Amino acid sequence: MSSSIALLKKLLATALLFALLGLSACATGPKQPWHAFDFDGWGDKWATKVDLLEYSYGDQYKMVQRQVKADQQTLGYNSGVNGPMPVGEFLYVKWRIKSTGEVVEDKVDLRNKLAKNMFEHRVTFTIDGRQLYVYLVTPKGKKVGEAPVLRTSWSFINVTFEIYPNNTYKP
Repeated sequence: MSSSIALLKKLLATALLFALLGLSACATGPKQPWHAFDFDGWGDKWATKVDLLEYSYGDQYKMVQRQVKADQQTLGYNSGVNGPMPVGEFLYVKWRIKSTGEVVEDKVDLRNKLAKNMFEHRVTFTIDGRQLYVYLVTPKGKKVGEAPVLRTSWSFINVTFEIYPNNTYKP
């Protein structure tokens, strides 16, 4: 009987330890902020004009890095990752203008352009000819007429800032 009680006490102590560890993990939060990186060439109306050849949102997270393979014309026109991940220090995009065949690339330093707390924010881009546009989409819903509609369809429903080439975000 006493061995059963001793075993029960050990099990309770172990369960309590795991519960405390779990609470501690919840209190400190995820190591990486929950945010998104995506693009939508169809919704943002650049898919018919350019072929996306390569992109990289930072270099710490392989899920947001792609390069066209030799047998492909494009990477496609939409993709996205949403979850806890490193905040990219840069955004690199390479594309081909369909009408001329010209290949253009741009690398944007994001270090001073994003929110200090990226939780539930989104980084997206659009392309217009030789120009790349990068946006910071906030989790704040937008009221009709509250802020201008930008080149990204996200700006219809969320407060959104152009952070490149013109930085309209003021943290």
